[in-house]
Amino acid sequence: MKIDRLLSIIIYLMNHELVSASVLARRFGVSVRTIQRDMETIDSSGVPIMSIQGPQGGYGIMDTYKMDNRLVSVEDLYYIITSLKSISDTLIDEHLDDTIEKMQGLIPARDSDILSEKSRKLSIDFSMLGGDPRQKDAFKIVKRAVDSERLLSFSYTNNHLEHSTRTIEPMTIAFRWRAWYLFGWCTLREDYRLFRISKIHDPEILPKRFKRKELTFEEYESRDQKIKLTRLVLQFHSEIRALVEDYYTPDQCIEGPEGSLIIETEMPPDGWMYGFILSYGDLVTVLEPQYVQREIQRIASSIAKRYS
Repeated sequence: MKIDRLLSIIIYLMNHELVSASVLARRFGVSVRTIQRDMETIDSSGVPIMSIQGPQGGYGIMDTYKMDNRLVSVEDLYYIITSLKSISDTLIDEHLDDTIEKMQGLIPARDSDILSEKSRKLSIDFSMLGGDPRQKDAFKIVKRAVDSERLLSFSYTNNHLEHSTRTIEPMTIAFRWRAWYLFGWCTLREDYRLFRISKIHDPEILPKRFKRKELTFEEYESRDQKIKLTRLVLQFHSEIRALVEDYYTPDQCIEGPEGSLIIETEMPPDGWMYGFILSYGDLVTVLEPQYVQREIQRIASSIAKRYS
């Protein structure tokens, strides 16, 4: 469609200084004459096109237009672009690259050095949240099911290592508790359910569409009886106090004996919670609840036997 080509040309020109008509013609699969007419159309729409004649010439968009037509600074755009790039390895979406390119196109060439300089001062890597390639493939299928509003079938392993096959109406993908979750209506349980995407195996999009139910994920999340979180009281040894203070807010920290810190927090009762506690070794003690104490003791005993 012509309107799609015109928009693509504008984005492309915003990311480049000068582009010849022949390069644009090859890129968009049209004739040079068509590109010339497109430039006239774009210019008449209010986007100031500049044209420079000669072997080194071509078409471009005036830098002043790039700056004057946005409501954010170069620094604002830097943080937006950095955030998008940092999650691109875990939130698999073919539109992300286009979005990033559009954001970069809002920065004129004269300020590109600012973006480069800032990129050297801050690096964010969320790739660990995406898991291995199998999890990324599953994520892509789950997202397509959500976008197309089609039933999704998959095998699932819950926190108790129980295996089942589910067919759900996938409604929302949410990032909570350092992991991606899928919220939807489970036809097996006939109720709303939350599934950790890393535990979804062999997802398959079914032909049947569904009508989205009115309950939102935020409303579901606000129902304490639905999302089961475990209230933890942890006592951290004074040796790692600095690390704990970096991780928790002051209102979560209580002074304990001998310089220790007592933390009250909530976590979903899954393997990640126990892995988190065990990662501190003997420098943390679970004060509450008792069933978590017993499970940590059981896991620690099992580890000790394995290495005895």
